[in-house]
Amino acid sequence: MTTEADSDSHGDSHGAAGAAASKGVLGRGSIYTIGTAAPILANLAVVPVVTRMLGKPGYGVVAIAIVVIQVAMMAGSFGMPSVITRHGILAQSGVAGARALLIRGSLMTIGLITAIILTAPLWNRLVQAPLRDAVLLALGASAFFVVVENSQALLRVLDRPGAFVSLSLTATLGGPLLGLALLAPSAPVRSPERYLVGLTAGYAAAAAVGLVLGLRGGHPQRDRGDTRAALRLGLPVIPHLVALFLANGALVFLAGQLFDIASAGRIQLALLVGSAPAVITSALNNSWAPIIYRTPAHERGAVLAHTARDITTLIALISGGVALLSPWLMRLVADAGFAPLELVPAVAIVAFGCVLSVAYLANVHLVFAAGRSLGLSVITPLSLLIGLGCAYLIGRQNLVLLAVGFPTTYAVLALGTAGLRRYLHAARWSETTLLMPAGIGLALCVLGAVLPASGAAERVRIAMATLAGLGTLRLGRRVLRRSP
Repeated sequence: MTTEADSDSHGDSHGAAGAAASKGVLGRGSIYTIGTAAPILANLAVVPVVTRMLGKPGYGVVAIAIVVIQVAMMAGSFGMPSVITRHGILAQSGVAGARALLIRGSLMTIGLITAIILTAPLWNRLVQAPLRDAVLLALGASAFFVVVENSQALLRVLDRPGAFVSLSLTATLGGPLLGLALLAPSAPVRSPERYLVGLTAGYAAAAAVGLVLGLRGGHPQRDRGDTRAALRLGLPVIPHLVALFLANGALVFLAGQLFDIASAGRIQLALLVGSAPAVITSALNNSWAPIIYRTPAHERGAVLAHTARDITTLIALISGGVALLSPWLMRLVADAGFAPLELVPAVAIVAFGCVLSVAYLANVHLVFAAGRSLGLSVITPLSLLIGLGCAYLIGRQNLVLLAVGFPTTYAVLALGTAGLRRYLHAARWSETTLLMPAGIGLALCVLGAVLPASGAAERVRIAMATLAGLGTLRLGRRVLRRSP
């Protein structure tokens, strides 16, 4: 028989566990955040140089190649980056088995991508002529990037943030810098292919570093059936991951079809800036997911609710800041030829989608902890199709409004994963705890979309962004000083 005192005791216990988890995600997780986000955000400093060197058509080729890299990386990964972390924590073979999956998964990906490249004469006529060489380079880069992702998944299990930071820096900043190094001396004729050669070489170097870091200090050893079990969990994740990326990547392709390649490059810049808060979410996830997996099942729902609320608040404030500062950010990444101020509302729309993504991610942790990912292979592509349908209907005559597809996809995805979590009888938690922080994010992003980008409104933008920044610092201080 459970007494009221027992209930209070359980509530206090769950609250303490949630506080400790939030402190872990935003505390130790901040190391992963800095390691993941800093190089990616530093990469934004490379973008203005690339756009100015290549111009709209040339950068349009690069933008489409980047989408190909991401899609091929996910489709050719066999889902291993999503499985290795869970395997190392929850599977019987543990870390040694995760190391074995790193090697096997990487070899499978390299073999698959090599076969696709070798058969290019059979399919490259389907690709527009200006994109053919770029697509081949992008495919090669994607194979190396999978090795990086597999290695990072193992480093999460090992809880080695220093190694994780080194690998992240090599992967996300080394390639773009090598690309620039090849591009700069080639004036006056600068080709996007030269930049992509450097990008691919950078990813190859990062893959080598990742294997060394992941395999150092231990030997791979798998149990019988580990690979089959990993594929059973990982393969259904592929449609989920591809559709997830295409929440913004497909909008680049759609812009190219509805308008032109130059327009695809323009909307890609808006998506790049607007989705910057998602980089923070993804970085925090490097500590969030392992914490949820390691939490005892009876506390998992309470811990998830606590951490999800804090993360949503953080991302709402950051997204609002990005939306409010978007006129300056867009002028930073592109010159006047790209008409960057016209894309300010698109940045704000995408930024709000980053807020919605936290609700989806929270439920996905519980789905993965349950070890049943098949439903994601249906829910995520369906959410993408609904998002793209909205983007087409609303934005087929207005490039800026194509961005609506991003938050629409994540809104449907949040609802779908919540339903899947309930269907699987995974740990229970209440998504309503996210309503207030999501509302704050919505208000700030709306202001970022509608406020003029000049005159007195500039001061309002700066003031509101400053308040959002102070709120972010206050949240971090409160969580880190909270006693579990």
